[in-house]
Amino acid sequence: MRIRECLDPTRIHVGVELVDKDAVLRFVAGKAAAYLKGDEGLLLQGFREREMSFTTGIGLGIALPHTTSVSCKKTTLFLARLKHPIDFEAIDELPVDLVLALVIPESRPSEHVQILARTARLCKERAFPQALRQAGDTSLIWETVNTLEKEAEVAWYGEEG
Repeated sequence: MRIRECLDPTRIHVGVELVDKDAVLRFVAGKAAAYLKGDEGLLLQGFREREMSFTTGIGLGIALPHTTSVSCKKTTLFLARLKHPIDFEAIDELPVDLVLALVIPESRPSEHVQILARTARLCKERAFPQALRQAGDTSLIWETVNTLEKEAEVAWYGEEG
């Protein structure tokens, strides 16, 4: 599963002002609940439980919070570029300003691992987070995700995977 299949410009948020990790989790749970017509409390609980087991701050200023939901029929990605970096207890101890939050259908656990691995791999390509930080608006971020994911597929697999 490709990132560009899980994200669309309506789920990209730029200049979001949040004060801490829990505010980020509440923000993405609220956006996910509104989009998926799901239970915000259950989504927030899922994001929080995942964070308690191990931080989703993967480094380079990026966090990948994720959870599953019965209200989710197709893996859905929400991207938030924060106005100010915040402490996310990331593995490299750098503050986070890019949040890619995933909600995965509860009934498709293998998809969960696949999209997380792909997203993390792309995020580790230094050009990806840099380009997301430089893109001026949601349309440019959307185009950037599409372009860089396609370019990464060529580098990883020799062609679009």
